[in-house]
Amino acid sequence: MLACVLLAMALYLAIDRGTMVEQELSGRVVPNPWSGYLDGNRPMSICRTDGLGQATSSMQSGSTTNNVAEEDEETPTCPISFTLSLSPPNLKQDQQSTSLVHALVTYLSGTPAQVTMSAKGVPAATVILFAPMSGRPSFSSALTITTSAQTPVGRFNITVLARGGGLEKSAILSLEVLPPIQVVPPVHDIAIVSARVQETATIGGFVSINATVSNHGSSSETFELQAYANATRVADQSVFKLAPAAIYMGRLMWNTTGYRPGNYTVVVVVPPVQGELSLLDNSREAGQIILTQGPGSGPGPSPAASGKGQGFIYGRQLAIVAAIAESVIVFFAVLRSKGKGSTGKHVSRI
Repeated sequence: MLACVLLAMALYLAIDRGTMVEQELSGRVVPNPWSGYLDGNRPMSICRTDGLGQATSSMQSGSTTNNVAEEDEETPTCPISFTLSLSPPNLKQDQQSTSLVHALVTYLSGTPAQVTMSAKGVPAATVILFAPMSGRPSFSSALTITTSAQTPVGRFNITVLARGGGLEKSAILSLEVLPPIQVVPPVHDIAIVSARVQETATIGGFVSINATVSNHGSSSETFELQAYANATRVADQSVFKLAPAAIYMGRLMWNTTGYRPGNYTVVVVVPPVQGELSLLDNSREAGQIILTQGPGSGPGPSPAASGKGQGFIYGRQLAIVAAIAESVIVFFAVLRSKGKGSTGKHVSRI
């Protein structure tokens, strides 16, 4: 009796399992994805992709598999899916200038389709060009943004659009338009702030002439510092790369050898540097100096006639030497004549 009960229970379970298998094979869909890109947001069995990365879905029913071509006719094509990004997403640009932004369209899934680029919300008097204007994802498009003098100053949100395959993606480009930078030309201005010379000096010595020079311009300058005594240049010095707003304190040395005694007005001068327009402060009087004759020294010639004076001294010395020589010759001649006279008288007496 127990064996009959166990046999009946086994038969019942087998029949029930067979019924479930038959129902599953006859009416239920079992998705079987193939290779390719499928949209993860869609059921795998309701669409397919064509073109690049081809993918299909097949359904099995019972113990036979339907023809793939017949299923493709019944299964709709998956629409394309892509993303849009901008680099950089924020931009600062002056009026009358050009900037470049890259728009990247990245393929995700679906059937590849042509995607076209456009923009809206562009400020007035501003031009945006796409290169290329369309393409199949994934691709990059360069946005050339050109502003003019009439482009209003301020911040603008430009919407960049990518449309294709029934899908539209957008990205916001934040553009801040600034007024143009005013280019200020460099200023060149060298000024003598102060100058001073000692009041007295002895001919043959050195005279110190102190001068302070300032760069009032906006760029470094190289210049020459000069000193004049009664319109005659007596000293000079080169100064290299004096920075803007910097001060140079220099000392010029005047060798007074060969100058005549007297009063001299000393002026310090800086010749104009290239591009300098303000010249009123390029010279300054350092003061007056009295040159005196030193003890034991004769008067010196002026600088302009130094060669002539030296020749005059040499000529006078030669004349003195010649006069002395002539006197010596005459003296010896007189002595000789007296000696001959005294010898004659002595002979006549004998």
